[in-house]
Amino acid sequence: MINHRAIVRHLFGLAALMVLVGCSVTDPTQYYSLGQTVPNSSTVRTLESSGRAPAPRSKPSETAVGIGIGPVIIPGYLDRTQIVTRTTADHVHLATFHRWAEPLENGIARILGEEIGARIPTERIVMFPWRGLIGQSLQYQVVLAVVRFDGHLDGDVTLDTRWRILGKTGNELAYGRTTVTEPAGGSGYDPMIAALSRTLVVLGQEIAAEIKTLQGSK
Repeated sequence: MINHRAIVRHLFGLAALMVLVGCSVTDPTQYYSLGQTVPNSSTVRTLESSGRAPAPRSKPSETAVGIGIGPVIIPGYLDRTQIVTRTTADHVHLATFHRWAEPLENGIARILGEEIGARIPTERIVMFPWRGLIGQSLQYQVVLAVVRFDGHLDGDVTLDTRWRILGKTGNELAYGRTTVTEPAGGSGYDPMIAALSRTLVVLGQEIAAEIKTLQGSK
C-alpha cells in the first residue's frame, strides 16, 4: 500500500533541498563602470590635424554655452555587455563574468560630458537623444565614432576615435581623429577599466580645447 504521507514528506524535503542549493549559488558576474580619472603623464596621444569651417565673427556670448554629447557610435565587436580584451593584434576575448554596468556608448558619453563640462563654463551638457526645445538651446554638438576601445589585461589600452563638432544648424565646425594609448599599470580588469577611463579624459580635454577655439573665433 502506498504511503501518501511519506511521499508528500519526501517531495517537501526535495523542494527544501533545492531552495537551499539555489540560495547557496552566487552569481560570479562582476560589473564595471567607466569613471573620471586623472591621465598618467605617460599617456601617448596621436592626433590628426582638425579642420574648422570659417565661422562669422561676432561678440562673444555672455551666457553659458549649451553642448550636446552624442550620438556615440561604437563598432559591433564592442556593442555588447561583455568587456572585450585584446589577446593579439587580430584576436579579442569576450569576458563571461566581467561586464559593463551600462551600455558602453552611454558610459563614453557620460565621461566626455563630465570632462567637457569641467573645462567649459556651462551647466547645460545634454546627452543624446534630446527632443524639442532642448536641441534648439545647444550651440555645439559633439558626434563621436569609436574605432577601437579595448586593451590587454596586463598591458596598454587604446582609444581610437573620429569626432565632429556641429553647430546649431547641424553644420560642421570642426573634425578630428584622436588616438590615445594608456598603460594599465597593473594586471586585471580594474586597472584596465581605469586606463580606458583615462583615455576618455584625454579625448574630452582635446574636444573641449577645440570648442574653446571655436568660441574665440566668434
